[in-house]
Amino acid sequence: MTSTDSRTPHHYTDAEMHNEDVAHEHSDVDVRTLLAFAAGLAVVVTTAALLMWIMFRTLESQAAARDPVASPIHPPAGEQPRAPRLLTNEPANLERVREEENRKLEGYSWIDERAGVAHVPIEEAKKLFVQHGAAVRATGTVDDPRTGTHAPAYGEASSGRAIAIPKSSATSPAAPTAPAGEVKK
Repeated sequence: MTSTDSRTPHHYTDAEMHNEDVAHEHSDVDVRTLLAFAAGLAVVVTTAALLMWIMFRTLESQAAARDPVASPIHPPAGEQPRAPRLLTNEPANLERVREEENRKLEGYSWIDERAGVAHVPIEEAKKLFVQHGAAVRATGTVDDPRTGTHAPAYGEASSGRAIAIPKSSATSPAAPTAPAGEVKK
């Protein structure tokens, strides 16, 4: 077989393998330069971390100095506040309040037994109101200075009270009467 045959490999000689234009490094990486770079990088990173730590400590102390003073009644951290506290089970509490209100609206109970004042179911109260009407105050006498349209209120409401008007003032407007203790001029 000849060297021109494509099935056999060609073996090059050393002289054929050597190329003077192409060269390789005669030594590996310069270790001293690599170590100097690593040391410099470590110094820069450590310095930056130290500066950040100092900066955060300074900012934290400034923020703590600017914090508002806690209220003297404020409980310490982790301690529950004094009563009354917020409800933790609002639906159950709402249901309990509704049951209590329904008992008042739909049941009988005494408010003042001596005076004869009682709670009655609301439907029963409506029926009684329609049958008997609203309670009215007794009317005052004609000579009473607290009656009429010019009477001072004295803290009382006039709803439901009949106001007596003297017959003599029905034809002419009545002069305002002075309450007791005042002098007319």
